[in-house]
Amino acid sequence: MAALKGFGLCSMDSVLHFPCPKPPLQGYKRRSSRWVSPKAAVVPNFHLPMRSLEVKNRTNTDDIKALRVITAIKTPYLPDGRFDLEAYDDLVNIQIQNGVEGVIVGGTTGEGQLMSWDEHIMLIGHTVNCFGGSIKVIGNTGSNSTREAIHATEQGFAVGMHAALHINPYYGKTSMDGLIAHFQSVLHMGPTIIYNVP
Repeated sequence: MAALKGFGLCSMDSVLHFPCPKPPLQGYKRRSSRWVSPKAAVVPNFHLPMRSLEVKNRTNTDDIKALRVITAIKTPYLPDGRFDLEAYDDLVNIQIQNGVEGVIVGGTTGEGQLMSWDEHIMLIGHTVNCFGGSIKVIGNTGSNSTREAIHATEQGFAVGMHAALHINPYYGKTSMDGLIAHFQSVLHMGPTIIYNVP
């Protein structure tokens, strides 16, 4: 530590402000108040690093409600575990040719439970970039975890998905207030379809 002080690293007038170690118990105060558990894991208007106030999605909720046929699209895989995007594109083109107006990307039918969030967002972005002008892209960004649902939904809308698909927390059951708080944390981001699994 003496060597660091010699270089001014522990000096308050230094450009670099590194904390200087304190002798034990210096500045220690015993708390007189009792510890209180946090009331909820959901904090309204909590800003994650990916949050942006820029409006990226211009899709109206009524446009999503007006869709007549929405397909939960399969996600083909290569033998090494990567997505087979060529086969996936063929599947989406078949849907478009047969009058489908929207696709759900990364849902249960699309093996979403096997994907990382990076893979989800990549596949949503790929679908939007290749087919977003011809078909509405509904990205499965729902999760049991409210924090994950917020983050994935922000990323999904950032890459251009037209609507989000969310599921009620099915594994860690919550109260009605918890369910409302979970969905309210994502509903303001854009059109959302809530998929109920009782």
